[in-house]
Amino acid sequence: MSDLTIVFSPRAKQRLEEIAEYLYQQNLSKEFVIDYLNRFETWLETLLCQFPESGTPMPEYADDIRRVVYKKFTFLYRMKNNVIEILTIYRENLP
Repeated sequence: MSDLTIVFSPRAKQRLEEIAEYLYQQNLSKEFVIDYLNRFETWLETLLCQFPESGTPMPEYADDIRRVVYKKFTFLYRMKNNVIEILTIYRENLP
């Protein structure tokens, strides 16, 4: 078991809310949206707690920023001590 913890920055939390709102606007059920976002979290925990350096380095942002992609969503993150901070989430074709 990993001793790493994943936390979401205020910006990442805001983006999750925006993604949820977008999905609601597509007439998807509340249960579907919650399950969809929970799968993001499960996937991030599975991948990053086991392989925290698996993301692509993003030196154009900073030396410690990495990127992973899941279901066409990009997650930018950084590691500091035993904490993996999800900085933001975006999808190129969404506002």
